[in-house]
Amino acid sequence: MPHHNLNLFCKIYLDTDLDRAIVLSDISRAIGGQPGPYSSLVHGICDLDVIRNDDFNEQKRKVLPDGFLFSKYLIEIEPSKGIRTETYITTISRLLERLWERGYKAVASCDFEELLLNKGGYNQLQE
Repeated sequence: MPHHNLNLFCKIYLDTDLDRAIVLSDISRAIGGQPGPYSSLVHGICDLDVIRNDDFNEQKRKVLPDGFLFSKYLIEIEPSKGIRTETYITTISRLLERLWERGYKAVASCDFEELLLNKGGYNQLQE
C-alpha cells in the first residue's frame, strides 16, 4: 500500500546523560553512516541530526507517561531524496531497536508510528 500523504519527518526523543558525540557514534554503529558536522549523520538513506531538546527538564523527564517529551536530545530524521518509504521506515525501526538494546530511552514521534517497531516505543513506557 503506497503511503502517499505520509509526512516522513520523524523525531526521536532520546534521554541519556551521555555526551552528544557518543550518542551520534552509537547511532552510526546502529545504522551505518558517518558522523558529520554539527552532530549530523552522513547517511545514504536518511538525513539525521542530533539536537538538544529545548524542553529538556531534569525532573519532568522522569515522570511517566509523557516524560519523554522532556528528554535531553532530539534526533530529527528525514528521508534522503529518492529513497523508498519502506526502506526509510525499516531503517528507523532498526535504529530504535539498537538504541533500546543499548539501554537508551527512545520514543519516536511521527505520522508512521504504527509502522515502526513497538509502534515507536511509546507503549513500552507504560510497562
